[in-house]
Amino acid sequence: MIGPNVKKLMARKVAKEAIPSGGNFVDGVTFLMDKERVVRTMKESLLWVLEAIQTVRNACEPNPYKDADHETIADVILKQIEERKSR
Repeated sequence: MIGPNVKKLMARKVAKEAIPSGGNFVDGVTFLMDKERVVRTMKESLLWVLEAIQTVRNACEPNPYKDADHETIADVILKQIEERKSR
């Protein structure tokens, strides 16, 4: 089961793919009009999120997230993204 934090992280990844840096509203609409691209991007984003979570789990010791669940790790990643954005 995919929880809310994993979904939020996926949504962030999908948004970056839909409207790349320097992109605009038209890029987003074009993305949404292409069903195959949307489905492919959602699948790729889920894989990317799961790989990111696994990378955190496999980080060198001391690693407080080694045994953490997907939601906890996704929450930590989201908080770090927000922290970096606020700098």
